[in-house]
Amino acid sequence: MKVPRAGKACWLAPHSPMSLFDLPPDITKLEDSDEAIVVVQSEGAVALMTKAAEELFGVSSEDMVGEFVEMLVPEKKRWGHQAYRPGYLAEAAEQEMGAGPFPEAERPDGTIVPIAARLEPIRVDGDLYVAVHVTER
Repeated sequence: MKVPRAGKACWLAPHSPMSLFDLPPDITKLEDSDEAIVVVQSEGAVALMTKAAEELFGVSSEDMVGEFVEMLVPEKKRWGHQAYRPGYLAEAAEQEMGAGPFPEAERPDGTIVPIAARLEPIRVDGDLYVAVHVTER
């Protein structure tokens, strides 16, 4: 399902449906966290969102799992975000996200939310996931 974007069409195609049953336990254990966490597969698809992340971004995990994480990035920054992903993945390390001086997210209603985000790579059985720990600034 596409996440509506304030009357704008989205250029991103959805991935195939996933469920928590398809994810390794090292990833699913994050689901119960009180933190706002979005877990992203190396291809950019959202694999898991915590309840706190759903509240922060104003979207349900049902609508986001399988979609590109760029659905949470302001439209004007999506291409840039997508272009940075391969470089980060080549040398994945825990770090603060630095999309310019002020990282932002976009809610489905078009509201821009200033955020701080910490990237935490998680390797499981040769697969790379990135847990994005997000707070509203």
